[in-house]
Amino acid sequence: MTTSRLRLLIISLLAIIVAAVAWNTARSRASQQASRQFAAQPAASPKTAPSTASVPQPSQPQPPVAEAATSAGSLEKTTEERLGPFAISGNNYTVVLHKKHLGVTENGDPCNADGVVAMEIVDAGGAIQYQRTYPLWVDDEGVSAWTISAHILIGTNGTGLLVRSRPSESSGFYEQIFGVVNGKLVPFCGPFPAMDIKPDASGVYRTAGPLGPQANEIPVTVGTGRFVIAIPIRLDWAQGKLSLAAQCPESAAGNAHAMCQYQMVDPKSFLQKPKSVTFVRLYLSPNENSGKAERVIVKPASQIDLLTYLAAMELKQPDFLHAPLPGEFPVNDMASIGIAPNSDGWLQVRIDGKVGWIHGNEDLDALGLPEPQDEIN
Repeated sequence: MTTSRLRLLIISLLAIIVAAVAWNTARSRASQQASRQFAAQPAASPKTAPSTASVPQPSQPQPPVAEAATSAGSLEKTTEERLGPFAISGNNYTVVLHKKHLGVTENGDPCNADGVVAMEIVDAGGAIQYQRTYPLWVDDEGVSAWTISAHILIGTNGTGLLVRSRPSESSGFYEQIFGVVNGKLVPFCGPFPAMDIKPDASGVYRTAGPLGPQANEIPVTVGTGRFVIAIPIRLDWAQGKLSLAAQCPESAAGNAHAMCQYQMVDPKSFLQKPKSVTFVRLYLSPNENSGKAERVIVKPASQIDLLTYLAAMELKQPDFLHAPLPGEFPVNDMASIGIAPNSDGWLQVRIDGKVGWIHGNEDLDALGLPEPQDEIN
């Protein structure tokens, strides 16, 4: 090889090496610049899929419904519904429902689930007066979704807000009453599963009647495990609370767990004919110390009437002023009615014209009442 050709070959190799180094340096700088530009963009919301696309300009229309791809890949759509406004004590309040639609389950299977995931009660200025969260999920067993409605509750001594909520797997409602006390909207109770508030012919929800100058009655039906009784609840508008309002003996005044009489609800529907001849121990008074009980024969053809129920009941109300935290059972603050501890209920009956009192499972079974169910204890 001649000297001139060798020099030409060396020069060509050097040119190739220089070009390669320059190209590699340019690519590294471009990558660093792109990284700085991406880091300067706003961080993606945890509920939206990250994108390297340019940020939309303000003039571009935004979708009215927020869409989100969860970690499990299920498509979610969130909307808002406003109920009201409701005029209470000279102020207007609106119930804001945050609803979510699930199009895909956590396993990626198609589904079609809608439910409320949060509720807020706001005043005319938009300030939140009360809020509560609800779960929404779909699995192999079905859908768990909550629906909520709100109504004005009118009484002769006050006006409030009635919020009714129901999970999809239940046929009954939880009802919660709100009112204004000292200028502030507050809950009067936690969600109540046994209220019997129904709208009138015009669709208006009303209390049952007055109880004194500042209270109204709310009807409540409660199962004892064998039959159903009606328990009147006192709604005090001025103090913002609920309490038992049964008519008790005068001697029981001041006793929180006094024995009170309660009306039976459709008692004949619970009675079953005894299968054979038996007997019950019938007392003249609802007290085992009142005298010796009479053994009364009960036959399949006996005429039996359930007259009234006597028991010491109590109204339990957890800390309903503070709604459950997100992730907790949404009605942890549920109100409930049950028999007071260390007490027993007495049932007044008429058997073939003979009236008296019975209690205890053995005599209730002999009367033809159904097996006890776990309702109130």
